Amino acid sequence: MSIRLMYASPEHDADLLYWSRIAVCDRFLAFEVEGRRYAISNYLEKEVMEQHSGFDEVLLPNDLTQHENPSLIDLIKIICEKFPTHDLRLPKNFPAHLILKLQERNIPFTLQEGEFLPERAIKLPAEVEQIKKACTIIIKAFEHIRSILSRAKVVDKILYDHGEILTSERLRSEIGKVCFEGGAIAKETIVACGKDAACPHHRGIGMLHANEFIVVDIFPRLIESGYHGDMTRTFLKGEPSEDKLKMYNAVKKVQSQAIEEICAGKNAKEIHAKNIEMFTNMGYISNDSSGFFHGTGHGVGLDLHESPSINTHDHILQVGEVVTVEPGLYYPHIGGVRIEDVILVHEERAELLSNFSYDWVV
Repeated sequence: MSIRLMYASPEHDADLLYWSRIAVCDRFLAFEVEGRRYAISNYLEKEVMEQHSGFDEVLLPNDLTQHENPSLIDLIKIICEKFPTHDLRLPKNFPAHLILKLQERNIPFTLQEGEFLPERAIKLPAEVEQIKKACTIIIKAFEHIRSILSRAKVVDKILYDHGEILTSERLRSEIGKVCFEGGAIAKETIVACGKDAACPHHRGIGMLHANEFIVVDIFPRLIESGYHGDMTRTFLKGEPSEDKLKMYNAVKKVQSQAIEEICAGKNAKEIHAKNIEMFTNMGYISNDSSGFFHGTGHGVGLDLHESPSINTHDHILQVGEVVTVEPGLYYPHIGGVRIEDVILVHEERAELLSNFSYDWVV
């Protein structure tokens, strides 16, 4: 048996937020042993944590020792002594200064390989609802963005809205407003046009142009619960060239096929490999910087990117996992296309948690 122990703030650590279910700013010790979860709080937050957190028991330091102002290492040592037949397991991001003190005190421990809380990959129904809620907010943002692009005027291939040049920064600001009004914070939103869109994580800079791909990737975090949504749509204002039309249709075809493939028991690596094969068969060659050169998808939850991944590594998909499906093609001389949706894995099928139109020419 193990003692799984963390020292962090739920506001900044998704594992501890998963345990606590309450966004506390200050760091505190928390541990799980024999199926029960404990928090070591202070007087300021004890009552709130007892009423609203997910811990089985909220303790004060004096509940563990009569010593005044015990150090963190003292408390960890007492916890280990209380369960002498259990080994101490810590996450890989456990503070280094505390690890050094554990070593000084000769307190044995193990840094957990892989995910510290692998159970987070299987989403409970309440978690799925939170992810759906985040995706619903994204859909409202996309509706707003498409309306702006639809009414935009084109002058010398530059987009204007209400007489002003329409920019990536302006659309990011509009997305942020919609998300905040819906109860989420949108950070690092991508609105990338033309050559910028050929770099998957380029946020986009400056004016937007007609007849160019505009990749819009929105991934807000719900303020109350901390769960994320993650969706991408690619737009084009004007008339797409034949190359752009074929490129968009290729990405949509691969994405649709990948969603059809997803179900429990499938190897994510094989789904990813099939996507690469489909692109290659359609004439889209990839290397380290062009074509399709990132993973097909990733887990979504309290972290934007979490387990499992759909890429070159083996992973057998399981019922209850929530993943993105986001193939893309990127060529600097054409631009970039990415289409991303959030999927819940079922026994024999995939359920779409995000549902927004794929109409892309506005």
